[in-house]
Amino acid sequence: MAKIKKYFYLLPLILFLFALIDSVNITGNNYYNTSYAAGTIDKSIKSDVSSKILLDYTNEKIKKKFEDVITEHEIIKILNKKGINKYSTLSFPFSKKNQKLHIYFIKIFQPDGNVYNVNLNGLKTVTAPFNTEAPIFSNQLLKTIRLPELTDGSVINYKFKTTTVKPYMKDSFFTEDYFGGLSPLKKSVYRLTIPRDVYYKYVEYGFDKKPSITENSGGTTLIWQIWNRKKIMPEQMGPSESFIVPHITVSSIRSWDKVAVWYAGLTSDIIKPGKNLKYFIKKLIRSKKTKLQKTKVIYNFVAKKIRYVGYEFGIDGYKPSNVNSVFKNRFGDCKDHATLFASMLSMIGVKAYPVLIPTTEIPDMNPKLPTPFVFDHEITAIKLKNGKFMFADTTSNVTTFGDLPPMDQGRNVLIIINSKGIIAKTPIFPPRKNRIDMKEYAALSYNGSIKSKITFVYAGAYDMYKRYLYSSESAQKKKNGILKKILNISPNAKLSGFSFKNGNSLTKPFIEKISFSAKKYAGKKGNIMLVRLPIRTMTTLAKVTALNHRKYSLKFGYNFSEKNTIYLKFPKSYKPVFIPKDINIKNIVGSFKTYYVVKNNTVVFNSYFSTNGYKIPPKNYLMVKRLFNKTIKTLSRQVLIFHDDRLTTKR
Repeated sequence: MAKIKKYFYLLPLILFLFALIDSVNITGNNYYNTSYAAGTIDKSIKSDVSSKILLDYTNEKIKKKFEDVITEHEIIKILNKKGINKYSTLSFPFSKKNQKLHIYFIKIFQPDGNVYNVNLNGLKTVTAPFNTEAPIFSNQLLKTIRLPELTDGSVINYKFKTTTVKPYMKDSFFTEDYFGGLSPLKKSVYRLTIPRDVYYKYVEYGFDKKPSITENSGGTTLIWQIWNRKKIMPEQMGPSESFIVPHITVSSIRSWDKVAVWYAGLTSDIIKPGKNLKYFIKKLIRSKKTKLQKTKVIYNFVAKKIRYVGYEFGIDGYKPSNVNSVFKNRFGDCKDHATLFASMLSMIGVKAYPVLIPTTEIPDMNPKLPTPFVFDHEITAIKLKNGKFMFADTTSNVTTFGDLPPMDQGRNVLIIINSKGIIAKTPIFPPRKNRIDMKEYAALSYNGSIKSKITFVYAGAYDMYKRYLYSSESAQKKKNGILKKILNISPNAKLSGFSFKNGNSLTKPFIEKISFSAKKYAGKKGNIMLVRLPIRTMTTLAKVTALNHRKYSLKFGYNFSEKNTIYLKFPKSYKPVFIPKDINIKNIVGSFKTYYVVKNNTVVFNSYFSTNGYKIPPKNYLMVKRLFNKTIKTLSRQVLIFHDDRLTTKR
């Protein structure tokens, strides 16, 4: 149930976004109807749909002592081979510490009318899968079983119950339910029963009808239903499943202060630094004079030297480890990182506090509904002299102090200050914060060949991405990445050399240097030389805006910019006779401009591209489409024409 985790669990998506921009330059039987099993596949369902949910029924009961009993009944129809692969194994998660799991039955209804009762003795208890990039040591277990004889048209029917014996917060409950995922859906029901004398509040997402509410001696029962819903189709670089699937969040917690008191109680006995940690801090900051210098060196230590290892599920998803154990063992999860960092800062007189945060892959915290259920991560807030807060995430060992991983930006958060819960919002950094500065010195020869030296300086999101690749990729993969860049400039390019600088630093920007040459780069005809600027054309931007329109927002997850300066030296006898016009485009989603300067025998080209790409709403999609298309066309058409005066003179 607990969600707090480290951001590298979402690393594949985050790296895709970074790489994309970098590559462009810059659950009772009575619910079962036998007609479902015998029926044919609905022709209205698109061929890429692998299954259809016939019934998604969740019955949750909160008992008087806040024991939470959830019974789920699922009926799923398999439509094709993809669906067979998806449901060939069923897994039922539970916490070995405070939950009990009971599986009533698993049945398979075949298209020919046969019914297969799966033998529950075949269930195996296994630990949760291990992620090497974000190692998680969890008290979560899985009851898992393979389903035999699945075929097109098979219907899986199963029911199970999970009982949470002890609530995470005393005399409180908080819960949520998602209705059927992305699959097409015939019927989904969420039934929640609460003791009559218990306060509750709910928030709906994606619903246009209110629940039915009844009261009797058994308590208050709320029922939400969805019928005959088509498959929900996500969009490339749009919101994730948790945003677009209708869901309900319910909580009995009256205030965020109560959440703060609860969380402070989990950490009160584990935040004081011991003798060894105090001695280490004094030694670490010995040469530093200002509080800022001391804060940075402590941040760098926690970020670089405390290895991330997660502890998840149940109360372990919320309760940090003792800071002295984390320091001694040199590993911990996001809660451990944040708590250790704050504890160490307290030794130098810097006020720092834990911050519960929902990362950008889950819906944002609703300030009107207090519940810790909405958080999946923890970072640190440092109180500044002006009373404002600065946020830091030490779990990212590639993020410099003062920056934040994109997934932490623009989120409603809860700062825990003793018994007070302060609602705040993390910043969304401007485009100039996440940028690539490219400077290139290129020289044309009389025969049309070119030699070039390029320097890339990365900042913000790009800096994080490059540091990650630098530390994780093999030498050959790094070289292949460089080759891809120069071949994007010219298919005849030959790599002369490359180097990286500041790959392990958290204080200096990551720098990449490349040199290459290319024969027959310029086109020559008589005394005329045609030259395309040696710059990547950003064609990948076209893939981002391939759709004619969007239903959901376009989400890069961060604002970004790129500045290019190219010094193109041409032979002395040549004179430029055609240089493209300067461009200056600006709208609500971003800007793009170019301008030229000719001095001595050098053409200097400057371009600046900037996009407010954190989240672009559908109403602004056409504007970003126009901006990107104009940028692509402009950069790909930057052709210069030179005239050789020597040949004119000879004639």
